[in-house]
Amino acid sequence: METSQAGARREGVSGNTWSALSAAGTGPILSKSPRAILNLFGPQLSHRQKLELEAMKQVWFFTLDKVDKPRGGNNTDSSDDDNNNYIPVRKEQLHYRYEVQKMIGEGGQGLVLQCLDHKTKTLVAVKMLSLPWSSSTAARQRTELEVANELQGKASDERYGVIRVLDTFQFRGHNCLVVELLKKSLYDVMSKGSIGRIYVRRLREHTRAILDFLLYAKGRGIVHADIKPDNILLTATGKVRVTDFGCSFYLKHKTKNVGGTLPYMAPELLLGYDVTSAVDMWGLGCTLAEMATGKVLFDSPAIEEHLPCCIEAQRRRCPALVSAAGSEGPRGSEFPQPWQAPPEHSPSSPAVSRPACL
Repeated sequence: METSQAGARREGVSGNTWSALSAAGTGPILSKSPRAILNLFGPQLSHRQKLELEAMKQVWFFTLDKVDKPRGGNNTDSSDDDNNNYIPVRKEQLHYRYEVQKMIGEGGQGLVLQCLDHKTKTLVAVKMLSLPWSSSTAARQRTELEVANELQGKASDERYGVIRVLDTFQFRGHNCLVVELLKKSLYDVMSKGSIGRIYVRRLREHTRAILDFLLYAKGRGIVHADIKPDNILLTATGKVRVTDFGCSFYLKHKTKNVGGTLPYMAPELLLGYDVTSAVDMWGLGCTLAEMATGKVLFDSPAIEEHLPCCIEAQRRRCPALVSAAGSEGPRGSEFPQPWQAPPEHSPSSPAVSRPACL
């Protein structure tokens, strides 16, 4: 029977390379054969890694699981925290292709990691969704991945401002979405700028680009449902890329229960009406106002106060419109049942926190 070293050499990997890899437990894999890794590291591999490698066709990057160093979370064997989010470790592998470098965003739906793609030798952003804890959460995550892929098309990034999706995969129960790495959002530009807002020329350019995206999405029967400065990323040349489809849905599926971020949520989301593309226009309006003034238009402290906040702000700006709505609109029990946010889409826990780049 041949030795592991002999088997590795037969796969086209030098003995020195394998020795260094064996010592460090990590490194670039010159051989793309999972079988070679199984032969060499068999005793050191966890049962989980053996099963994963047997299912892989190619390996681009490899690290041994540190089974002797529990990460915490739900139990000592878990790689997840108490919120079902994956606990990343720097320089570890994801899907035997991506090397974790650092976390760049975290929120109620998961986390975002900056990774090195060892297949393409490029930096990417990997959004790892939280472990689905219910059938509704799993369905919500499937929709997010479907929408992200549905919006991909010929030059859809350049023509319609869609974030470029590079890969999707599942890693240890977590759905993962790989997109181009963009490090700056409209929120970053406003918060780090000296005047806190965006100049008119740029504002017009960004608004046109977001409108191009919304028209493209509507043409495909999709509502984004979480338009806000954090979700508008910018390329190195200042081009808009719309990201984060965690609240998105298809118009053909009549729905009331979608997520969102409180200051940018349209009133119909709170009143229980069927949601349409109009919520995206409301989010764009709030975003545009914030770009122009540097201030959040509807800075509601709690969900119960958001609708009164919107009404009061509109009363100051357009009293005749509010008076007409008050005299002619539905009253009391005529309103549909108010919307209740599911836990994974609570407006007080946005899909990804402010520093996120996905």
